[in-house]
Amino acid sequence: GIETGKHASRFADSNLGRKGVLHGTHTYVMQDEYGQIHNTHSISAGLDYSAVGPEHSMLREAGRTKYTYATDKEAMAAVKILCEKEGILPALESAHAVAHALKIAKDYDKEDIIMINLSGRGDKDINMMIASLR
Repeated sequence: GIETGKHASRFADSNLGRKGVLHGTHTYVMQDEYGQIHNTHSISAGLDYSAVGPEHSMLREAGRTKYTYATDKEAMAAVKILCEKEGILPALESAHAVAHALKIAKDYDKEDIIMINLSGRGDKDINMMIASLR
């Protein structure tokens, strides 16, 4: 979870992501005070990385985006809901976005539309999903 300090969410807590360099890119990096990279964890391989792309850093600093997070447990609950309600098996990366949308949906009217880009295939994650549900 996010409270462990290992969740791969660089912007959810200002102590997690600080400016630094990883793989030659100046961006927000999960690191200690000496610049050593922290270990991360996410059920989603695509989110399990210690930095963000420089575009995200620029958009954040310009105030053009708001970054949030969803826990692995919330993402798996979103997978289950999307499978049952829509017959869609989302990639775990996209499931995190669905989980956040489910969290914020209560703040919107029924007529409002929340759009999510499901950018990946869940079949590549099926073994991780099965292991998580056990």
